[in-house]
Amino acid sequence: MTFGFDKKLIAVLVILWLATLGCNTLQTTRVGDLRTDTRTVETDSATSVKVQIEIGAGELDVQSGANSLMDATFRYNVDEWKPKVDYHESGVQGELTVTQQGEKLPVGNQLINEWDIQLSDDIPLDLVIHTGAGNSDLNLSNLSLSGLEIETGAGVTIVDLTGSWKQNLNVSIQGGVGKITVRLPSETGVRVQMNSALVSVSTSGLEKDGNAYINQAYGIADNTIALEIDAGVGSIELEVP
Repeated sequence: MTFGFDKKLIAVLVILWLATLGCNTLQTTRVGDLRTDTRTVETDSATSVKVQIEIGAGELDVQSGANSLMDATFRYNVDEWKPKVDYHESGVQGELTVTQQGEKLPVGNQLINEWDIQLSDDIPLDLVIHTGAGNSDLNLSNLSLSGLEIETGAGVTIVDLTGSWKQNLNVSIQGGVGKITVRLPSETGVRVQMNSALVSVSTSGLEKDGNAYINQAYGIADNTIALEIDAGVGSIELEVP
């Protein structure tokens, strides 16, 4: 994992996450022994896959490099939060979902909920990631993405989209409370549309274009990343190496 997670902050973030779920009365569960689960998902006849990852509270690390569709390791000490993995195919279209179970507030010792997920570089993926409270390191630069949607709750999120993209890509990022850093490519055209005035925005390697930001390759390169960001409270950093 990239982050050193603030154990004192996690309880506050979990409560914020549960509040967003509309929980009027907080139910609790005990923190237990540390468990480590590994999961591998293989494709059959699918030539493209929709992947949806939903983690309520904890640390999420997503990157390329899987030998199959997905190779994942989960470390957690709340039994009710055991991740659920489901995969099925309809013809040449696959659908993979990885979801955190349970919505009870853990009490006891230090909370551990760490997901390390590797995805295939070779299969076109329509990727959806929803996080509640915690930190996420999303290194997506080598994936073959056909679409990308990210929704964050509270915490720190790093999204790496650097590299050379062989196709156009539409990206949607919705932020709650916290900091979002997006690393963008220099050789692929980039246009970032900001839809919030309540966050501080810093940029490197981009220039203003009306209400948007563009890189030097925008309008010149064969392919373009169109990024739309809706943020709540916090800060956003846009970086082009």
